[in-house]
Amino acid sequence: MTPSVDIHAHPGRFHRDNTGVEQRVLEMVRGGLGTSFFCVSTDRAVIRRDRQTGRIRAQRPFEPGESYRDTYARFAVLDPWFDQGRLLRVLSPADVLRAKRIRRPGALLAAEGADFLEERIDRVREAHERGIRSIQLVHYNINAVADIQTEEPRHHGLTPFGAQVIREMNGVGIIVDVAHATEQVTRDVVDITTKPIILSHTALRRTQRKYTRYIYADHARLIASTGGVIGVWPAGRGGLERWTRRFRKLAELVGPEHLAVGTDMDGLRNTVFDDYGELPELAAALLAAGFSKSEAAGILGGNFMRVFRAVARDK
Repeated sequence: MTPSVDIHAHPGRFHRDNTGVEQRVLEMVRGGLGTSFFCVSTDRAVIRRDRQTGRIRAQRPFEPGESYRDTYARFAVLDPWFDQGRLLRVLSPADVLRAKRIRRPGALLAAEGADFLEERIDRVREAHERGIRSIQLVHYNINAVADIQTEEPRHHGLTPFGAQVIREMNGVGIIVDVAHATEQVTRDVVDITTKPIILSHTALRRTQRKYTRYIYADHARLIASTGGVIGVWPAGRGGLERWTRRFRKLAELVGPEHLAVGTDMDGLRNTVFDDYGELPELAAALLAAGFSKSEAAGILGGNFMRVFRAVARDK
């Protein structure tokens, strides 16, 4: 059977205060979620919600080495879970399959923002050596790599250093995630990448709005053009029916083979899906929404596995 994967999450707030990892791991087992991305926001030290605008924004520059130190300190929170055998460290597609086979939740380490690279290209290879398998280029801080959706552009696309980062990620086998990046950044990435990319958590909007985290038709088509996948958010209200409508709208635009689940668990205030134990209900809802069994299996994990196999050096 195809393993199920959540391609964007912060399970148990491990990246902040580590208050609920136990609960999320138990839910993964109960709901049959084989692997989740365990994401660290690499700009967490400098971002805050702006009281006037309500937007999350960088409030100050980083201190030298701050993002690098904080990022790896957050990932280190998971080391006891790996050492005790309660989580399986996912380094390759084969590990995702093994996690499902032995019924041990898999954790794929993902950096939400390339801030921790601190303009050092050697740190891409270091990230791979230290177990990171996905890097989202930007989060809420405009960094040395690219612009973000929620601020006025500074670079007007991918920077020259950002282009180096894409090539190096392709070379070492790290998944490129363009969530939070502008459409122009995504176009620049598509022009450079030799591997499929992901946009790990968003949803489709029909009409364009400024500073939104949603995407539009042309933006979605760019991801699909690489053979990549878009992780569909369960943001907002309306239950599983509303979430499956989001899957349906994107499927009509780019095809179900380019969709995945990206919950932003414990990073998003989420009333639609907040318990991995309810994953079978999502599977049933996708079937009720008109997806075939093979299409639903692809959305729940198979499509991501195709991308992971294309990117990874170790299959």
